[in-house]
Amino acid sequence: MWNRQVSDWPSYRTHSLAAAFVSMALALFAAPLVAQTGTVTGRVIDSRSGVPITTAQITITGTSLGAAVDADGRFRIVSVPPGAHEVRARSIGYQPATAAVSVAADGSASVTLSLNQSATALDAVLITGAVGDTRRRAIGNAVSTVSVSDVIGKGSVSNITEVLQSKVPGLTLMPGSGEAGTSTNYRLRGAGSLYAGNNPTIYVDGVRVNSRGQGNYTVFGQNTSSLDAINPNDIESIEVIKGPAAATLYGAEAAAGVIQIITKKGQPGRIRWDTRYETGRSWWPESMRPVNFAVSTAARIADPVNYPGFVGTQVGDIISHRVMSEPDALRDGGIRRASLSASGGGDRYSFFVSGARDNEQGVNFNNYSKLGSLRGNFSFVPSSKLSFNTNLSYAQNHVRLPLNDNIAFGLIISSWLAIPGRAYPYPAGLNYFTIQPSVANTYDNQTRSDRFIVGTSADYRPVAWFGNKFRVGLDMNIGRAELYFPPQPAGLDPFSARASFDLVNTKGFIAQGRPLNQDFTINYDGTITRELSSSLVSNSSFGVQFLSNAYHRTDAYGQDLGSLGIRSVSAAAVTTGGEQDTTQKSIGFYVQQQAAWRDRLFLTGAVRVDNNSAFGSKLNHVFYPKASLSWVVSEEPFFHLPSVDQLRLRFAWGQAGNSPGPFDAIRSYTTSVVTGATGTSSALRYASVGNSDLRPERGSEIELGFESSLAGGRLGLEATYYNKTTRDALLQVAVPPSTGFAGTQLQNLGKISNTGWELLFNATPLRRTPLTIQTTLSLATNHNKLVSFGDERAPIVFGDYAPVQRYQEGFPLAGYWAQRVQYDANGNVVKNAAGQPIIDPVSVYMGPSIPTKEVGFSSDFIVFERLRLHSLFDYKGGHYMFNVKDWRRDRAGLSWATVNPQANPDEVLARMFAAENWYDIQKADFLKLRDLSLSYDLPASFVGRFADRATLMLAGHNLRVWTKYGGADPELNFNGGTSTFNRNDSWTVPTPRQYTFSVALGF
Repeated sequence: MWNRQVSDWPSYRTHSLAAAFVSMALALFAAPLVAQTGTVTGRVIDSRSGVPITTAQITITGTSLGAAVDADGRFRIVSVPPGAHEVRARSIGYQPATAAVSVAADGSASVTLSLNQSATALDAVLITGAVGDTRRRAIGNAVSTVSVSDVIGKGSVSNITEVLQSKVPGLTLMPGSGEAGTSTNYRLRGAGSLYAGNNPTIYVDGVRVNSRGQGNYTVFGQNTSSLDAINPNDIESIEVIKGPAAATLYGAEAAAGVIQIITKKGQPGRIRWDTRYETGRSWWPESMRPVNFAVSTAARIADPVNYPGFVGTQVGDIISHRVMSEPDALRDGGIRRASLSASGGGDRYSFFVSGARDNEQGVNFNNYSKLGSLRGNFSFVPSSKLSFNTNLSYAQNHVRLPLNDNIAFGLIISSWLAIPGRAYPYPAGLNYFTIQPSVANTYDNQTRSDRFIVGTSADYRPVAWFGNKFRVGLDMNIGRAELYFPPQPAGLDPFSARASFDLVNTKGFIAQGRPLNQDFTINYDGTITRELSSSLVSNSSFGVQFLSNAYHRTDAYGQDLGSLGIRSVSAAAVTTGGEQDTTQKSIGFYVQQQAAWRDRLFLTGAVRVDNNSAFGSKLNHVFYPKASLSWVVSEEPFFHLPSVDQLRLRFAWGQAGNSPGPFDAIRSYTTSVVTGATGTSSALRYASVGNSDLRPERGSEIELGFESSLAGGRLGLEATYYNKTTRDALLQVAVPPSTGFAGTQLQNLGKISNTGWELLFNATPLRRTPLTIQTTLSLATNHNKLVSFGDERAPIVFGDYAPVQRYQEGFPLAGYWAQRVQYDANGNVVKNAAGQPIIDPVSVYMGPSIPTKEVGFSSDFIVFERLRLHSLFDYKGGHYMFNVKDWRRDRAGLSWATVNPQANPDEVLARMFAAENWYDIQKADFLKLRDLSLSYDLPASFVGRFADRATLMLAGHNLRVWTKYGGADPELNFNGGTSTFNRNDSWTVPTPRQYTFSVALGF
């Protein structure tokens, strides 16, 4: 089938040429000015201990000049214009500090800045969802900021998911599996949509990027992740805004929240080199794989060919086997990571360049992920009024996935459902009922991709009160997917046709896909700042944003390859193909007014208007308003609370949208091959009916909270309450047959609510030269409910293996409902005449499928500022999981619960009854030891001959899980990380344990 959306917007080739032209124009816009200048030098230290702060950033207020400190906290800024200046130092965990200096032409000035600890950073500048005054104190909504350098410095990190895990209250990360290269589902403040998606929008340095998969061929569950192409070592920080109250300025793309990735920038000064090498292993512990049991019978003892494991046993004996314990079933996967970066700059320019290589083997022999990346970030300041930034990145990814999840010819299901001691016929074997490891390991499903992210921005301030920012960017991902089955000897059929799109693969099969995804971004933001009086400052902002996404994919399939080694579709005897093509564009305009009273009371109001090619033809635009209030009450003269250093109160209300898919609103047609008396020909037929009234879902959110710093900056507390409602939620409605169309139509009908609390507590109870103790505690709750379908309909029941999940009014989206056998008044199973249980017609509500409570706790013990012990614990609870593995083992009579001679016969009968699933929809609360690391900074006297600093680290990841859940890992989901609601612990690899050792050098 071939579908194509017709659009009169400019072609994507035009966009690419426009991006190149704009980048060149910005680069050539101005020439540097030459003048006599001076130099500012200095040092940044901790006000309590006097030790240097090595993470500080230094700027000259009102200019683009700045520097980073060295290993001794020292800095040097050149090309400073003559005159009086303010030098500003900031670092995460400290209050910013300033000092006045006077610089003479060709002269120098020196200053020492002492920073006080602070659990809050009210003067930190934010990037995401903010214009005008972008200091944290002026923003009325919660923005979570993660310092990626800090995270990497404490543990082993391979991707963005591991950076964010347990760091952001309200962000729920749901990994699909532990296979290398697979994706994770991101959800902020619960699910607000049934059909339009719940993943947040991702930006890198202001450029919207694709977060869909790399375009791999299905393994019947897991998906690859395009976000893995972004190297964590290149990231300075990540900002997360969590809902419509904060995301209004992103319009119809932001109801599910926005995540902004901010990469590293260079600072003027000498070139600083950083390198890191890491090696380690990952494995699937034996304790996370169950033992299968079987009872010895006379028939099995008498059949040594098919039941060799029962030889020598007596009738009634119980034999056992731990699944996947054969040497060719699993391996210890190797991990190797290396990165190198350089940063520096001169009078009017700075740069950051890097390269990295990451190779990770999965625990399956045919699973690995290989990533290579390059980045260059360049800044150019031709004058005090104008600056340019260009960010270039390239990543090459190569992933191979095993066949598992929802297919019978996966190695996990083959082992889990095998009778121990039984030898099954080829391609199965002893203790494997569908396929044995030596055959399963030949499955060849590989995906390669080349990804380019290019962004250029210009900041122009013609006068002090008028700031302008222009940005243009392109994210392009070029994929190459391949699925290959070599020809088999006559009579052998190791893989079913289902594994190759229901096409026979015994004579050889190859599929080759070429996905191409392009996201194009153009932004303009302007701000006029006026001091209306000595107490009142006005910031009037306005801007426009254009976004475009184009996705194109071609696939070719070849059968009967003729010989081993042929991997060409054109060489196949039978070939077929397909093509997909979609384009979606949006444009939005906004205005915002912000008033600041005495730099402590901030009132903001804004509105954005959007149009989107996915809207129905009768809808030309939508409006999204917002309002917020921020009050730094601790700076009021009347405020006197003991031990409270800073206190900020905030309130925000706003709306944002969630647009439909590219084809949801339009009436579409497709072609079919028709065979008649004179031959075959193509014919046009109906595809989808469309909906000319279709509009985006509208998310509306109220958020209120506070931030405080206590006890001289040693304690910090941040609390937020949110109430988010989605109206006009998209729901499928059956199309009347009289229209000539079949299937369903999306309509704006439903209402969904999410409420919850988010708390973040930071503490430094001890900070002395011999020992520093730092702790962070985060808590988040979410109460999700489908308020109304918007029409009269029965609950929507669904499930991959059994009808165990529902959309039902008054309950959480996709909650679990169990089917249970009937019991009489005495607690006995009710049976029919054949002795089989009778299922109760009323299903039992069990609970939500997504965590409702999350807690993260990290601690750091730092001895003599060199030796650090770091730990991170992660708790998720209040939810359930369908344990499909044990459900199927019960049905097959392989679990201890079904073979235990002391078991209740009624319970055994119920467990083995196919329609019963009450026993296996289980509470999935768990506590995980995510990270444990020990690092040591080598003394300067030891490394000074070859480096400025060196750190050795031993780190463990996913080391232990405490849970009452019956399966190995309650986080699993065979549908993969991109699945929205279907939750099943099926035939999927759990998150493996990892140990790594790393060496980091700076020079």
